[in-house]
Amino acid sequence: MKRFLASLAPAKLMPALFAKKKREILPEYDLTRFDEQDIILESEAQIQEFLPDILGQALARTWVDKRFLDAFDDQPKEMLERAGVFLPQSISIKFTKKDNERPKVTVYQTSGSKNTRLLELKLVMVAST
Repeated sequence: MKRFLASLAPAKLMPALFAKKKREILPEYDLTRFDEQDIILESEAQIQEFLPDILGQALARTWVDKRFLDAFDDQPKEMLERAGVFLPQSISIKFTKKDNERPKVTVYQTSGSKNTRLLELKLVMVAST
């Protein structure tokens, strides 16, 4: 095969034809923004009102996008920030995905040494006829 290609291509190009391609390091994962402007949720009421829709979109994406699933599993709050969604420091997000179970997101608020669960979301699919 190399001889055949050598007859077609100049000798200077041959090493380039057979060189192994190096894997590119993935750039920072680009999460589609949830809105054109940043979403800054400062109060518990704002979090209760807007965060379920945002996390629902993120959960749905974990079902269809393995790279997003891995990134969101490792750093859910940071992934939201890359998408332009900012939460207070007192808010933490726990993403759980067990083997055959649906992914789940739990949002906690920390006050001193006390963690309070604000909301929990699990993606549920409903089929109707």
